Amino acid sequence: MKSMTTFGVTIVLALQLGATGAAAQCAFDQSEPDYNAVLDRAPTQMTIRFLLGIELQNVRLVGEDGKVWATNWTPSKEDVFSVEFRAQEMLPPGKYQIEWTAYIRHHYHGDGGVIPFTITAPEARDSNAVVTPAAAPPATAAPRTATGWPYRALRAGSAPQTDR
Repeated sequence: MKSMTTFGVTIVLALQLGATGAAAQCAFDQSEPDYNAVLDRAPTQMTIRFLLGIELQNVRLVGEDGKVWATNWTPSKEDVFSVEFRAQEMLPPGKYQIEWTAYIRHHYHGDGGVIPFTITAPEARDSNAVVTPAAAPPATAAPRTATGWPYRALRAGSAPQTDR
């Protein structure tokens, strides 16, 4: 009888925890550069779009060595649905990440994320070039199954539905 009660309590707690996790929202929708993008040149402008208006508190551009690159981002006291900014210096080839933190006033909680991307060196682009016939679509042309992080990670393994 005691094990049956423990089992019941475990199930109720698991259901409650699952329900609370589903209630949390992530404000991130899209970015340019995209999450894990590999670029052949430094982006002239970076953009982060959000699903709802947020108080964006901080935006940083960080290199793989930990260096914080200066940007022209300026904070705003107003809720924003997107933000555009540029690096103040030309970014050399390497790995970078855009880090952002925000407060969602409508839901009374903080939010934030990291958007990694890579800028390849010219010699790496030339050595990795793949020749595909004109009639064949590139292997990387698969449609996105979901927008926004973490939804993209959750559905990354699912194949798109076909109507045929």
